[in-house]
Parts: sequence; C-alpha cells; structure tokens
Amino acid sequence: MKALLPFAQTVSVSQAAERGLPSVIRSANEGVNFVVEKHGQPQAVIIGMERIARIQELERDLQSAALVMSRIATDNGNRTDIDTVIADFGFNPAELREKAAAEYAASIK
Repeated sequence: MKALLPFAQTVSVSQAAERGLPSVIRSANEGVNFVVEKHGQPQAVIIGMERIARIQELERDLQSAALVMSRIATDNGNRTDIDTVIADFGFNPAELREKAAAEYAASIK
C-alpha cells in the first residue's frame, strides 16, 4: 500500500480512533493521506475529497487514452458513412431526415 500512497501516514484502527474521526477528516482535507491497518494489514485509505476528485479525473483521462490507443491499434482505415449505417438498420435515411426536420420545425414554433 505504501507504493500506492508513498506519503501516507500508516495508523492502526485504534490509533485512528484515538485521534478521533473529526481530527482525521480535518487532516485528510488538509492533504494528509492515511492508510488504516488492522493487525498490520491495510484495511482502508482515508484521503481528502480534493485528492479523490483528482484521482477520478486521472482515471477518466486514462480510460480515454486507452480507448484512443485501442482505436489506433485496431483501425483498418475502412470508413462507413451514416446513411449506410442507417440503411443497414432497416431505416430510410431520407425519411428520417424529413421526420427530424419536421420535428425540429414544430419545436421552434
């Protein structure tokens, strides 16, 4: 767990309890990360909301990068236009465009 949070304070469950939950939360909001252990084994991590928001942002970035890399790796250069896709689903592209235009015109009146 230290590799995951190299600057975290490691505390036992009883040490965290002795500090008191309000104190631990205040410290986490100030940027102190905690790894809470029970019998020497990591059980939980306490981090501030700012850090978790940053981790979630990085996770989204990593997922996007992985998707881009996957698409680059599997791109064979073939492209399909939207009308072909619509027709493959059994719809008439011209009819759908007319219906969409009529619905849009009715919505702006």
